[in-house]
Amino acid sequence: MRRPSGRRTRLIARTELRRTWRKLKGTTRGALIFLGGGLGISIYSLAIGAGAFFFGGALADSDPHTVRLATTAGIVGLLGLVGFFTLQHTVKSAGEPDAADGLLTTVPYEDAAAGLLAAEAGRVSLALAIPIVALVGGLAAGDAGVLVALVALVGSVAVALLGTVLGFGLGLVTKLVANRSAFVASHRASVGAAVSLILPLGWVAMTAVPTVQLRVLQLATQSPLSWPADVVLLVLGTGGNSVAAVVATAGIFGALPVGAVACLWLAGRAWYADPVQPDHEFDADERTLSDRLLAGRVPTATRVVAQKSWLRAKRAPVTVQFAVMPFFFLVYHLQIVILERVVPPTLPLSAGLASAAAFGAAFSLNPLGGEEGVLPLTLTANVSGRAFVAGLVLAGALPGVVVTTLLVVGLGIAAGTPPVTLAVGLSLALVATLAAPAIAVGTGVVFPKFESSSVQGREVVVPSGWAFGLYFLVLGVAVAPGSLAYLLAVRDLFALPVDDALLLGGGLVASAAIAVAGAVAGFLYAANRVATYRLD
Repeated sequence: MRRPSGRRTRLIARTELRRTWRKLKGTTRGALIFLGGGLGISIYSLAIGAGAFFFGGALADSDPHTVRLATTAGIVGLLGLVGFFTLQHTVKSAGEPDAADGLLTTVPYEDAAAGLLAAEAGRVSLALAIPIVALVGGLAAGDAGVLVALVALVGSVAVALLGTVLGFGLGLVTKLVANRSAFVASHRASVGAAVSLILPLGWVAMTAVPTVQLRVLQLATQSPLSWPADVVLLVLGTGGNSVAAVVATAGIFGALPVGAVACLWLAGRAWYADPVQPDHEFDADERTLSDRLLAGRVPTATRVVAQKSWLRAKRAPVTVQFAVMPFFFLVYHLQIVILERVVPPTLPLSAGLASAAAFGAAFSLNPLGGEEGVLPLTLTANVSGRAFVAGLVLAGALPGVVVTTLLVVGLGIAAGTPPVTLAVGLSLALVATLAAPAIAVGTGVVFPKFESSSVQGREVVVPSGWAFGLYFLVLGVAVAPGSLAYLLAVRDLFALPVDDALLLGGGLVASAAIAVAGAVAGFLYAANRVATYRLD
């Protein structure tokens, strides 16, 4: 491995940063992200500066243990924040250069990798510049002192750069594993769905659940991550181990070049590795599980459309990754499970409805745009509009019924839900699961989307935000009566002069009626729209 050229590294880094800037200002979505991110950073910076000004002096007068906890918390928070988002960005896009075939045949890969790493460090530096200035300014203007502010400045920049290097390296490791692992290549849908749920939920737990934060901080104070606190203690003159301070300083600044070299080595392995190709050979005599379940029971055209949707999701899970969004609404319930170690009585139905919404959206929310380049073939194939729409509805409803049943029953038993209440909750969730794909396909043809978006470095057509909004609105109205009745039954909020069974039954019937009406209307409208759709 050769030493990167400084001139080419700077050129590649500037080009990558210029592309990022053009994406931000050249599209409406980018402009919204830029404005929203700028507003959020400004608000956080004000809070950080005010906290540093008012609490910096108190920290200077505190005991060494408090100083160590505060310093370690800052290091862990900054390192985790930068590392997490750099890891995500590297896996999605930054871990591989644009026009890689042309660039890697023009310059050595070390120059390209160094340029991408430098560009990522530049993005992080720009994003954190105002918060770090606010922190240092607050400490300097307060009672903490200029020396503490200087240590905070140098330490924050070093930790942010270290987080960037670690996140970039872990992102390259992830890409290398995805390219070289036969298991990952064969189970991309399952692995992608698990990662899409576990990582964000883990991050939310780290940032929102106090017990998790406390446990992580306790572990961090017992690790070398707490050693930089000795530098702060020595500056304050309240103790501190000089050996630990020297080792921490040398370790942080020494890890930066070592990590950068490791990133260059990983880039060469990830970019030049031959990806493992799963066996997709066609076997005319093979009968899949869906063949055995659906053949002879479902019309051939409908079955083929459903199987096409499942196969596409298996081979390219990124195309349906957006559908996991409803599960993030369960974060509040998960916090209760973690903090109180009990299953909330509302969790079974909430999980069932989240599953219904997810599977309803996965294959049906963009029926025309989701066909992408093969839309002309789909429209001219010997498949009627009703058969095509029925296949999309079946693709979401069939696996959705299985997952929803398992979630509601399992969580209901864990929560100790009464049998009648659990049965009504399961019935409501199943009604929503069966109706959601038909509602989604109707809203999807009202607001189709054909333009592609960048998802994990790939250009994918995802449903429009208007389709999402209308879908959730109609589905929410449909399940509202039953959900309200379920909530009143399990929470016992009011002394209603109505028996629980009658209340639950009335809510279920009302929701079922609305859901069936919405599903029928959505299905018929979508089938007619697909059958009569013409390309410009």
